[in-house]
Amino acid sequence: MTLRALSSIALAAALLASSGAFAEDTVQNVNLGGDAGDILSAHFGVTHTQPGDFVDTYNFSPTNGSWFVDSSLVTIGWYNATNIDFYAAEINGHAMTMTPNGTFEYGWLINEPIMGPLVLTVYGSTMSDGLASASYAGTINIAPAIPEPSTYGMLLGGMGVLAWLARRRQAV
Repeated sequence: MTLRALSSIALAAALLASSGAFAEDTVQNVNLGGDAGDILSAHFGVTHTQPGDFVDTYNFSPTNGSWFVDSSLVTIGWYNATNIDFYAAEINGHAMTMTPNGTFEYGWLINEPIMGPLVLTVYGSTMSDGLASASYAGTINIAPAIPEPSTYGMLLGGMGVLAWLARRRQAV
């Protein structure tokens, strides 16, 4: 064998060996729904079957505009094959508060004003050194952060009535 063939085989073996260190990354599009007026919500989650680090991305729609966002995510893993350690999670750069790594981990974000479109990124690792079946799940709830134009109209109308009453009292 030539030196070139040996180096190619060594490179291929190194790439094959290193590929087991990373779990599969996922990208999911999640539709928000609900029938509580302008308030929308959804659930999300994934099961990782490969051990190692992962970066999962969730794109929520429809989310153009400004929103108050509540979100949570949770995992429970009693065995290495089912355990996930979260490194971080963020929605459009707004970091979720995370509990320390362990058997039961969760993160949350409460009433955070965020401009859409909303993208959640979860950074973590499956703790198995062999086969894995580790999962987590979460929810997101959003409500408009900027009042509708009709709200401003009602505010201006109410202030107009108050001004008219004040002028009327002064005239008497």
